[in-house]
Amino acid sequence: MFRRRINKLIGHACRFLKTERVFNKPIGAIFEMSNLCNLQCPLCSTGGFKSDYTHVERGWMRFETFKIALDKLLPELETILLYNWGEPLLSKDVFRCIDYAARWNIKTYMSTNIMAYTEEMGRNLIQSGLTRLTVSCDGISQETYGRYRAGGDLKKVIASVEHLIAMKKKMLCSHPHIDMQFIVFKHNENEMKEFEKFWKNKGADSVSFIRMSYMSKQGMGLAKQLDFVPINPNYQPYHPYGKIKSCADLYYGLTLDWNGDWYSCCFPSGEKPFKVGNIITDNFWEIWNGPKYRYFRKLLKTHRILKESYETMCHDCVGVYPNQETLSYWK
Repeated sequence: MFRRRINKLIGHACRFLKTERVFNKPIGAIFEMSNLCNLQCPLCSTGGFKSDYTHVERGWMRFETFKIALDKLLPELETILLYNWGEPLLSKDVFRCIDYAARWNIKTYMSTNIMAYTEEMGRNLIQSGLTRLTVSCDGISQETYGRYRAGGDLKKVIASVEHLIAMKKKMLCSHPHIDMQFIVFKHNENEMKEFEKFWKNKGADSVSFIRMSYMSKQGMGLAKQLDFVPINPNYQPYHPYGKIKSCADLYYGLTLDWNGDWYSCCFPSGEKPFKVGNIITDNFWEIWNGPKYRYFRKLLKTHRILKESYETMCHDCVGVYPNQETLSYWK
């Protein structure tokens, strides 16, 4: 689409020039379909650390919220991640949302622990037009898998993925692309080769190995206590905070919570002091080029304490804090 190409070029120019105001709309967006979860993964604020985040409002995105938000981003938006910190299959409207996005030729990506999967869901995942399904599965044995995916059942994962693969073949569909994702920890890095062989033989479209994340300052301490950090340096947590020189999110993307609350990036989830607006109630351009976003972009450009400041994750990323009262997610 011509407008999308022009929008992308303008976005590239704005990022290259490090402008405070931008003249493009987002290319990609995160829509948190649900910030609820059915597992208790130890390092996650939606799982094992949920009790530390009781102030975060929980819920799932309704189709009406999704549609209003997406309509404000059309026709330029190209991709949607249907997840952030929660389990998207817990949203009762997720398939209506995927279908609506597909009508606009928007690529949709979902990451799931697949514990909520049913045969009907499998059919809906295909018929709705989902582009890519990432299944989180960090081991080839229940003992290894369950050490991080607390409450998960490896047999359920295998049976669900097998069913979806078979249904794709039966319906002669190439979508969704099924990617089996493996977060590398110290306790599972010896299973990587076996994991890849197992899922390729099952018919998965791809297998991905990704580095673990501490996810929060509490998570950093617990990960070291539980001996989660892998030996392989290529998969050890990358902690770039204080070193960021450029950020695509401020020019190309936005993150929406389940209720339409708008954040500048995927961190932190549902923390109201970091909220920049609400896409349902606010004017898009007044937020996208409003004082908060202009401050974020200028902070990233200058790496200096500015006269006027707003709470933002950008302070952690660039390592600049206006005063002692400035909120920090990582310090």
